[in-house]
Amino acid sequence: MPGKFICAAILTIVIFSSCSKTENEVAPVAPTPPTVIDTVTVPENRVDRKALLTLVNGLRSRGCNCGGVAMPAVGPLTWNGLMEKAAYLHSKDMYLNNYFDHTAPNGSTPGTRLDAAGYRWNTYGENIATGNMDEQAVVLGWLNSPSHCKNMMGANYTEFAVGRYEKAWTMELGHRNGVQ
Repeated sequence: MPGKFICAAILTIVIFSSCSKTENEVAPVAPTPPTVIDTVTVPENRVDRKALLTLVNGLRSRGCNCGGVAMPAVGPLTWNGLMEKAAYLHSKDMYLNNYFDHTAPNGSTPGTRLDAAGYRWNTYGENIATGNMDEQAVVLGWLNSPSHCKNMMGANYTEFAVGRYEKAWTMELGHRNGVQ
């Protein structure tokens, strides 16, 4: 049965490559310090945050092999409630509107969704998946996909969150200036 979930996860996962603000995009002039809202979670989001932190940070602390590319150990990520909101809402939108993509039918992208949630990113990445699986299976599916694995191992990320709605999963990873 676990192999069935892994195969389903691998077959249904897509990645949005990492992005950074360009000169044409508006970025905050001063670093945005973390606020209390950053730690607020989304009650409707039915994920095991502790398990996800343990799985992803365990992977990052050991380093791994992403499709034949050795990825060294990197620092841990912290959970971010603003990112959780963006991830949950994207998962919900994908499920309710029957699509599976980083760009929503309304034209929103990971960056615009993070902006709308109040997360003032400098860099971000997004992994999505679909399937009846738990936290371990979805992380394992992303681990077994070279591009998703590299995204989870990105040294430039300091925060992350995962949102799930029914079978739709979204992981947001990011970094804000001034936040270690």
